[in-house]
Amino acid sequence: MNATFSCKILRLVKASMLLSVVSLMTICNAANAVLLTFDELDESSYVDANGDRTFLTNEYESQGLLFGGSAYLISGQPTSEIHPSNYVAGPGFGFEFVGNKLPEYVSFVLGSSTGSAVFIDVIGPNFSKHVTSAGEIHGMTDDHGTAYIPNQFFSFSSSTGISSIIFSSQGDEYIDNLTYAYTSPIQVPEPSAYILLVVGLIGLFGSRFKYLLKI
Repeated sequence: MNATFSCKILRLVKASMLLSVVSLMTICNAANAVLLTFDELDESSYVDANGDRTFLTNEYESQGLLFGGSAYLISGQPTSEIHPSNYVAGPGFGFEFVGNKLPEYVSFVLGSSTGSAVFIDVIGPNFSKHVTSAGEIHGMTDDHGTAYIPNQFFSFSSSTGISSIIFSSQGDEYIDNLTYAYTSPIQVPEPSAYILLVVGLIGLFGSRFKYLLKI
């Protein structure tokens, strides 16, 4: 068999297997992103014996997140722009990330049923950021308010990680489609194992293929 042709085939095979590795790495990275739409939760489960609403707390602890403050689960949708079933709202609430690693990216859709501006405080190791959404700010600072924009999208990133985010306003605030992502694998060994397997097969198959070409 022509040596040049054989080398081309070998390179093609290796390229195909390397493409598989890249695909598996993409899957591995995707496994480190979490999207919370809150639609799997039942609003009726958050009402006590007196008919009063109860707060969200540790429902997502296994996914590295805890809610705090007056975080109510609400069924329905302020508009059709956000996820159709549930969202989280309250007169002041927040969430913190728990576990052995902090996310480096967080995003969500935010608004206020009263049209109030929402104050967002993002905190992390060697990182802090204060942002105000569009909306009315009542009182002496009225001139600093802006026209309300429903369902504003916010995203934050920090190379040192994000520990918590707190929301406050002069009315109420809501969030939905909460996404947070980790840039390195956490507790997802399966894709990594497959990557090692494919890399090993590349070497093994390459050697075997060269041997067969000599026969």
